Formats: sequence, C-alpha cells, structure tokens
Amino acid sequence: MDVFENCHRISRRCFVRRLATVGISFAIGGLPKPALANVPTVAIDATKLEGNEFEVTVNIFHKGNNIFHYVDKVVLFADGEEVKVWKYSWRRRPESENFSAKTKVSVTQKTVLSLVANCNLHGENKDKGRLVLSLGSVSK
Repeated sequence: MDVFENCHRISRRCFVRRLATVGISFAIGGLPKPALANVPTVAIDATKLEGNEFEVTVNIFHKGNNIFHYVDKVVLFADGEEVKVWKYSWRRRPESENFSAKTKVSVTQKTVLSLVANCNLHGENKDKGRLVLSLGSVSK
C-alpha cells in the first residue's frame, strides 16, 4: 500500500489546517537549530574602601536574554556562606546579556568570595568565579 495513495482525497480545509499547524510551530520555535547549552560565565572584582569594607562587583555574561531564556538567580558567597542574592524573573530580567551588580562586603580576616549564576534553562555555571579578600588587598 502506497503511503501517498489517498493524498488526492485530503480536503482543502484539512490541508489548510495542517499547513497552519506547521506554520505556527515554526513561528514559535523557529527553524530547528543545534542545541547549544549556554550556562552563564561569571567574574568577580573588588575595590577596597575605608577600613575593612570592599565594594564587590559581579559580572555575568550569558548569551540569551528574553522572556524564555535568562539568568534567574545570582548568588555571592563569602567562605561558602551566602552574602547577597539577586533574583530575576521573566518580567524582571537582567538589563542585557552581559550585566553587573554591586554590593559592599566587610571582612575581618582573609575571605574567599565565590559566585554562582543560574540560567533558567541550562542551570548554573560550573566555574564559580573566585576572589580572595584580605584586610589590605584583593587577589584572584
């Protein structure tokens, strides 16, 4: 039995529905693309302020920033403890694919800062970003 044997019997209405379904599928998903998992990349920098206080700048680089694909959470850790959390949603996304945020951190001893950024589709970065703060200096 030939698969196309009954093709001439498809009604115009059925054909239009099938064509519309295919068109809508391409409009929503676009043309098929290779799957490129894109987890965020992070970097930490700090500037010494007065006393034992530092201004810490976190930089996040992530390809894709739209309502379906964005960084939804950034967490700064000091010696493994959460210091600051930035949360984002599809309505309140980061301003661009590459963005920065700042916070102040006080240290009383040598402290290791690390950073985790999470993509809502692809998960968190494996390279946590690392910066060492001591009372007199900043080192990577």
